[in-house]
Amino acid sequence: MTDKHEARGPLDKRDILERVAFYRDAPPELRSAMLDAARYRKLAPGEALFTEGEPASHVAALGSGSIRVFRIGATGRQITLYHVRPQEASLVGILSVLLRRPLIATAQAEVATEVVMLPAAALREWVSASEAMRGFIFETMTRALVDVTSLLEDVAFRSIECRLAVLLVQHADDGQPIRMRHEDIAAELGTVREVVSRILESFERQGAILLSRGRIVVRDAAALRALG
Repeated sequence: MTDKHEARGPLDKRDILERVAFYRDAPPELRSAMLDAARYRKLAPGEALFTEGEPASHVAALGSGSIRVFRIGATGRQITLYHVRPQEASLVGILSVLLRRPLIATAQAEVATEVVMLPAAALREWVSASEAMRGFIFETMTRALVDVTSLLEDVAFRSIECRLAVLLVQHADDGQPIRMRHEDIAAELGTVREVVSRILESFERQGAILLSRGRIVVRDAAALRALG
């Protein structure tokens, strides 16, 4: 993951809430209740926000950083469903709270990440009371549905080589190295490290990238776009 999603804090819970639409658009008395109920939390890179199969006691809204939401198959292989960015929340967490069902995926910080944690019981009350909260949830549902639909289309119709080329172009940042391990890329794409390593080595032989330990430099983005 490149540095562009790293936290630029420190923030506090009010700072984070002010960035989120459901708080900004709520009436003053509800804003006060949200601020009182919210709890600040900072996640280290790789730290879990929530884990598949557990009940959801809170919903997190991001102030900075990035969260990866993923499923783990029976073989232990991971596949990323979507990412949560600043000013967003995870649909998996929201649905678990509203439906009172166990979480259906795991969420993990990709970089240092700051969030506010909102209690489940309070969130259910706010959904009933606040049009702004309902609108935020519908927007979250739409965004996640688009991401998962795109994922299904990629898995069904595009090769791993094409998907990897697209991922590299998306993470390229003006010649700066992409700091992703091969196993992290494999988890993102739902494959194994050996497959990723083989394709990356092929891209390097073609002159499209330059590989070093924990770093990938994109040298020919146009060639990668042609593959994707």
